[in-house]
Amino acid sequence: MILPWDRDAGTYSPANPTTKPLATILEHIAMRITTLSILAALLITQNLCGQDRIVSGRVISEDLEPLPMVYIQSSDTILLGKTDMDGRFMIRIPKETERLLFCFVGMEQTEIKLKKDCDTIEVAMLYDGTYDFMSSRKIDRLRKKRFDKLPIVHSEAVRNGLFKNNNICYDRVFKPDKPLLDEISKELKELRKANKNDFNELNVGDIVKIPFGIDTSKNENRVSTHYSLCRNCTEKDYKYLIEGKIINKHKRKLTLEIEITKMLPYYFLKYRGKVLKVGGNFKYEMKYFEVIIDKKRLPTRG
Repeated sequence: MILPWDRDAGTYSPANPTTKPLATILEHIAMRITTLSILAALLITQNLCGQDRIVSGRVISEDLEPLPMVYIQSSDTILLGKTDMDGRFMIRIPKETERLLFCFVGMEQTEIKLKKDCDTIEVAMLYDGTYDFMSSRKIDRLRKKRFDKLPIVHSEAVRNGLFKNNNICYDRVFKPDKPLLDEISKELKELRKANKNDFNELNVGDIVKIPFGIDTSKNENRVSTHYSLCRNCTEKDYKYLIEGKIINKHKRKLTLEIEITKMLPYYFLKYRGKVLKVGGNFKYEMKYFEVIIDKKRLPTRG
């Protein structure tokens, strides 16, 4: 305890009621240091936030439909935020961020380059379409044609009250899919070659199995074929199969005419507007679709 100096007695006098212990003094000093530290941290945080950028806007489809729950990422795939149920968003990004990536199921990924003088970002995303049996060049031509219409889509969105700004204040570049499509085309070419070899080995009277997928969107037994990447598969690899006997062959599109001998688990299916059932027949194109062949069951040709 620190005692006050008594001038008359020439010594330290006992503590009076106003004298504070040393521990209390140190506690006050510590509290002041803590307070100063908090203030310093707040100033630093405020300074850092001053380096951030607030970006807001809306995301829609090319058909002018708001897109909810679109993932908004930086170019290094760090999630920055998501759109709400109306496709709107507001995110805080580092000031040095130059690019944003918008991702949504069923849509092409959209990458944009931000401009420094614009913080309102309004984006129309393209559908991730399917282009069956087209060349990569033709697919990219169709994609580019849709991409070039995006300024018109933007203007329509402004007229319909979906967007606010007439100007698109970011840069967006068309990215061809040709390298990836060429690789897919190469795989499909190999599969078509394998299917052609299988077609040539088959003869009238042979038994084959056709894999099908079931479309239950309207509670109907409608079916669609699937070009499978699986070669030499067995019936265990598929859920739905039709077993049938080949009654005719046509080289055009490697078409087989099949008489149905067995169907499980359904009694009938609808395929290309025709009802398929045991005893009936249909045409099946091997050029594009898988056929399961049991090599062991094929008769030996003399």
